[in-house]
Amino acid sequence: MRPSRPLSAIRAGLFGLSLLMSGSVLAQEAVTLRFVQTNDIDRMGAEKGRGGFARLATVVKEERAKGNAFFVHAGDTISPSLLSGFDKGAHIIDILNKIGVDAMAPGNHEFDLGPEAFRARMAEAKFDVLATNIIDGNGLPANTKPDKVVDVQGIKVAFFGLTTEDTPIASSPGDIKFSSTINTARAKAKELREKGADIVVAIAHTPLEVDMIIARSAGVDVIIGGHDEHLLAFYDGKVVLTESESQGNYVVITDLSVMKAQKDGKTTVTWTPGFRIIDSANVKPDPEIEAVVKGYEDKLSKELDIEIGLTETPLDSRRATVRGGEAAIGNLVADALKAAVGADVAVTNGGGLRADKQYEAGQKLTRRDILSELPFGNTTVLMELSGEKLKAALENGVSQVRELGGRFPQVSGLMIEVDLKEPVGSRIKSVKVNGEPLDPARTYKLATNDFMARGGDGYRAFIDGKPLVDVAASQLMATQVINYVAKAGKVAPKVEGRVVLR
Repeated sequence: MRPSRPLSAIRAGLFGLSLLMSGSVLAQEAVTLRFVQTNDIDRMGAEKGRGGFARLATVVKEERAKGNAFFVHAGDTISPSLLSGFDKGAHIIDILNKIGVDAMAPGNHEFDLGPEAFRARMAEAKFDVLATNIIDGNGLPANTKPDKVVDVQGIKVAFFGLTTEDTPIASSPGDIKFSSTINTARAKAKELREKGADIVVAIAHTPLEVDMIIARSAGVDVIIGGHDEHLLAFYDGKVVLTESESQGNYVVITDLSVMKAQKDGKTTVTWTPGFRIIDSANVKPDPEIEAVVKGYEDKLSKELDIEIGLTETPLDSRRATVRGGEAAIGNLVADALKAAVGADVAVTNGGGLRADKQYEAGQKLTRRDILSELPFGNTTVLMELSGEKLKAALENGVSQVRELGGRFPQVSGLMIEVDLKEPVGSRIKSVKVNGEPLDPARTYKLATNDFMARGGDGYRAFIDGKPLVDVAASQLMATQVINYVAKAGKVAPKVEGRVVLR
């Protein structure tokens, strides 16, 4: 039931009606819409007092108390969390259900654990997942929607979702397909306008360059973005574009002041944006969500917090380190894979190392450390591959060094010299396999992860390999690394010229 309006408001309304009847303007008071954004969050708890779901929940609750607030999730959440290796992301959906999401677009990481895990998580979600450009079978995935329209004090706000069409390369969606994000945005925005939408919001888990094309050509008002993990608030006078870094470290809030008016029977909508960036380090955790997070963490601690060995050298798994060059921790993982399956060489993608942390020399390593680094549940595949195909794969691996692409090769049994001044596809100047020059005609035994073996991260050359240990018979990478460290007791990996960039 609406509250009664004061007499002054009634008089103002009658005055506005008289203006309308005389052909002038009828305008309501400006309506403020609040978009509270998160994206790329899979870590449940805080790290160094910042981020995590409990602090995010506090911000959402405070903004909802002000009214007209939408909590929008721009994707990448059910993986690669530590727990996802055990429950395939069910805990993340449970937490989001408890916070209450108004609209979410799936990110590419929603498909890391395979299509069946994605479908299962969508069935558990008690919020609207907008999978506008995703095709599962003959239509949208079950338990998702193409769009969502909400009426806020006479303002029709329409949402739709976009998931990068690079998902089959970056993740493991199986037979689920992705149509063009740009074409979908243009068509959906036009459709929603024709249906009377006043404000059109694209929730876009897409690269920034795609976001900008959509901003300039799709006819949307607001783009709530993810994928690049930028902290971003952009406005060009026509379109708002925001991104909220990652892990709930920061929460971007967009305040849209919307005025809807009529003149001569025509409706006009104007709006102005305001931006607030909340540093979650200054936010108290929500007690209810904090308790839920603690419950999940306690269940795992008994098994995960077991020491397996010690590193005598420092390790660094920060994003720029593992994606931008040879890394000691990448050498450790590649050595473990090579030893586990008796391969000649091993290649694993730097983007598969995810803990984003540093370990001091002399630090004890636990199961939790290894599973944090390798959370995707990938297994180790052994194949036979020609030297020619191996070199082609390595060229792909160094094709995005400056962009910090996740495909950067962390290797064992190989020494590679790379000239980054050369064009993509011609950067590798020499390759040695266990000290001998690579022979293009020779067949080598290669260990890699199942994601790359399927052509993931652009490693299409691996598709041509002859399986010796295929996915059905393969073991978890994380288990093999844990066993490798535990057997050695002490490990001392270091950067030693396996991949030399010039």
